[in-house]
Amino acid sequence: MDRLPSWVEIDLDAFEWNIGRIRSLLPGRVRILLVVKADAYGHGAVRIARQAAECGIDMLGVATLDEGKELREGGIALPVLILSPVLPEELEEVLAYDLAVSISSYEFAVSASRASRRCGYPCTAHVEVDTGMGRAGLSAEGAADSIVGMASLEGIRLSGIFTHFPASDSDSDFTAEQIRAFTAVVDECAARGVAFEYVHTANSAALINFPGSHFNMVRPGLIAYGHSPSLALSERLDVIPVMSFKARLLLVRRLRAGTSISYGRTFIAPRDMTVGVIAAGYGHGMSHRMSNRGAVLLRGRRTPIIGRVTMDMTMVDLDGFPDPAVGEEVVIFGSQRDERIDVDDVAAWDGSLNYEVLCRISKRVVRVYMKRGRVESRKSLLGVHEEQ
Repeated sequence: MDRLPSWVEIDLDAFEWNIGRIRSLLPGRVRILLVVKADAYGHGAVRIARQAAECGIDMLGVATLDEGKELREGGIALPVLILSPVLPEELEEVLAYDLAVSISSYEFAVSASRASRRCGYPCTAHVEVDTGMGRAGLSAEGAADSIVGMASLEGIRLSGIFTHFPASDSDSDFTAEQIRAFTAVVDECAARGVAFEYVHTANSAALINFPGSHFNMVRPGLIAYGHSPSLALSERLDVIPVMSFKARLLLVRRLRAGTSISYGRTFIAPRDMTVGVIAAGYGHGMSHRMSNRGAVLLRGRRTPIIGRVTMDMTMVDLDGFPDPAVGEEVVIFGSQRDERIDVDDVAAWDGSLNYEVLCRISKRVVRVYMKRGRVESRKSLLGVHEEQ
C-alpha cells in the first residue's frame, strides 16, 4: 500500500468468520439475507456480494434500484431484494434487472402488476408489514385482506413477507409484541391460501436477542461487518471488524508557539510543536465533528487531532515522536501494533453511530481487499476496482 495516500483495508477472512458466527446462532433451515446497502456499509457492495456468494449467502438486500443495478452489472447472480420502496416509474427497470421489490400498499402492487404486463417480466415481491416501525409497510391490522388481494394480481409473485424492528436492541417488550403481531398476519395469510417462501424479521440485534424472530430467514447487516448495533450487545457475538481506515503523513512541520492551525483558527499552538498533515479529511469520510477531538494512531500510539478537519487533510500533534517522516502510516480506525481505535471510539468522538462512520467512507478512498493476509490483487492497490 506504499503508493496510496489513504485507503481502507477490507479483511475478507474476517468477513467469512463473521458469517460463520451468524450461522452458529441459526438452525440449519434458516437462510441468510445479507444487507449490502450503502455500498455494503462502505465495504464495497460488489466484492462483498461476491464473497457472500462463496459463503453460501441466500439473498442480498439493497435500498435502491441503482444499488441493485450495480450488483447485477458487477456479475452478481444471487437474488436481490430492494428493501426500501421504489417509485412506480422505476418498476420496469427493476424488473428488467431481475430485482425483487418490497410492497407497502395495495396501490403499489397494482402498479407493479401493470409494469409486469407492459414489459413481460414477472414481479417478485416481498410484502412489508408495519408492526411498529412507523416508516413503510402495510398496517398490521387488515394487512391480510390487502395481501390476499395482491396475490390475485397478474404478474405478481409474492415470495416473501417481512417487518422491521426499531428497538430490538433496547425494548424487548415492544419487539416481542411486534413478533406476535407479525406472526398473526402470516398465519392469517396462510389460512386464506397465501403462503410465503421467505418470512423474515430479524435484523442484527434481533438475530442475537430474539431467536423467535428468526422465522426462515434473517437479515444481518452490521454484525456481518464486525460491529455491534449497540454497546450492550458487543459481548454477545464474537465478530471481527472487517474494515480498517488508514492514511499517510503528507507533511511534517515545525510550528512556533502562537501559530494558528486550520480554518477558523480554533487551535493555537501553545508551544513550539511538530505538526503532521495526514491525507484524509471530511471528503474522505472523516467527520468535521472530530475537529480538535479524537485521535489517530501513529507508531502504535494515540495522538490527538488538532484544528479543524478539512476536506482533504487533517492535522495531528506529533510532539513526542522522534523524527516523524513523510509517508508513515496513520490509522484512523483499526489496529496498529498493540493499540486499537474502534469504530465505536470514532462514533463517540463525533457524536454519531458506528453505522454512519462506516457508511460515510467516500469513493475517493481506495478499497484494498485482503485474503489470507495478502492483498487480493494489484488492481486494488492502483485504485482500479475489479468490480467496475
